[in-house]
Amino acid sequence: MNPLFVAHKHYGTLLLALIAAVILVALIKGPNTKFQRIVTVLVDINLVVGLFAILQDGARNISWFHVIFALGAVGLLHASAKSEDRTKVVRGFSIALGLLVLAWSVNASWGPAFFKDTLMIKSAPAAVAAPAAVAPAPTAPITPPAAK
Repeated sequence: MNPLFVAHKHYGTLLLALIAAVILVALIKGPNTKFQRIVTVLVDINLVVGLFAILQDGARNISWFHVIFALGAVGLLHASAKSEDRTKVVRGFSIALGLLVLAWSVNASWGPAFFKDTLMIKSAPAAVAAPAAVAPAPTAPITPPAAK
């Protein structure tokens, strides 16, 4: 498997836990803008890793739903990362967490089948192979000239 896909997958799982931690901190102690902004930037980094993984040769095809859900989550995270309003932080990060779980479900074995074959992004093509040499058309066998 592509190392960038593996990194994107495992890093994304860690980010789900960090987003849940932001929600818990906001509920218990109140919003912590430094922590919220750090987690948001970490999600941005995973977005870039995923983009590079898609653009790499030999990458597998993925659904546009994965991209749409992830970009929606990033937008919500950025909208609520600088906020000190507890309600806005909890709502924004909770909906973003839900969107990221949906983005995860697109490629997960337990995800809905609808996401797996709808709106597919074709991966970067592998190096174009040179066309095979064209064999000459079959002809009658060549006989050597008769000896004199």
